Amino acid sequence: MSQPRVVVGVDGSPLSRAAVVQAAHVASTRGMTLHVLHAFAPDLPMLGFGELADRGAVTRHGEQLLRDAVAAAHAAHPDLTVTSALHDGYASRSLIASSHTAALVVVGVAGFGVLSRTSLGAVAMQVLTHARCPVLVVGHTSSGAPQPGGRVVVGVDGSTASLEALRAAVREAGVLGGSVDAVHAWQATGATDPTLAAASSWEEYVAGVERVVDDVVAALRPEHPDAKVEVHVVRDDPLHALVEAAEGAALVVVGSRGVGGFEGLHVGATALRLVGRSACPVLVTR
Repeated sequence: MSQPRVVVGVDGSPLSRAAVVQAAHVASTRGMTLHVLHAFAPDLPMLGFGELADRGAVTRHGEQLLRDAVAAAHAAHPDLTVTSALHDGYASRSLIASSHTAALVVVGVAGFGVLSRTSLGAVAMQVLTHARCPVLVVGHTSSGAPQPGGRVVVGVDGSTASLEALRAAVREAGVLGGSVDAVHAWQATGATDPTLAAASSWEEYVAGVERVVDDVVAALRPEHPDAKVEVHVVRDDPLHALVEAAEGAALVVVGSRGVGGFEGLHVGATALRLVGRSACPVLVTR
């Protein structure tokens, strides 16, 4: 059986360079290989319509980007096995195709030309929406390899996807030697929400969330006996709660869709909005 691999997309932007460092760290600490991918579509609107005249220059530029990315990965982890590929076509299509055989895809939240911290680039959005494996999104150029003992934040809403995210967060914290903050944000869905009734008990609600988290963590104890998980149940908008919790954290983990999703939805609004606002990398699980 072939060794599992991490795939990272590069375009020469500062965020893609940060993504390479993150991807190299993940691959090295988990015994995986790293595959660096660059793709270029010569009819991109920002270049004008039609074929680019000097395809040789484009190819040479892409090859140099890959060499630089491989060198950066090896500088961080000299013993890491790194491969690379230059594809014709759109980056999102190549990354999504690679996700079928990858353990993880890593991308910057946006490439060249997108400056706002709150923006989600087209490639990142398409990969998040259609990838067949978990996706790690890097949103800041200062995002280096996470420090040992770092805190991992995970959003938990009781959905199957969020419980898988909780399992992933415990595993990630185990690699870091850190702890997990499981965040559950409660919001009334309207004036008739039954949890607003006078007979409802906030304490019972909190205890119910804690039981769900404890059950998941208990099942992971044989593999992660030292897992440290704290549950935080807050009255807040889920996005706001996770963005606040992400300050100072090493990683945020969320499921691709929560309880508010519908059949056929690939990725929910909270995950899409979070990746452009988080102060640390965001892992979207599947």
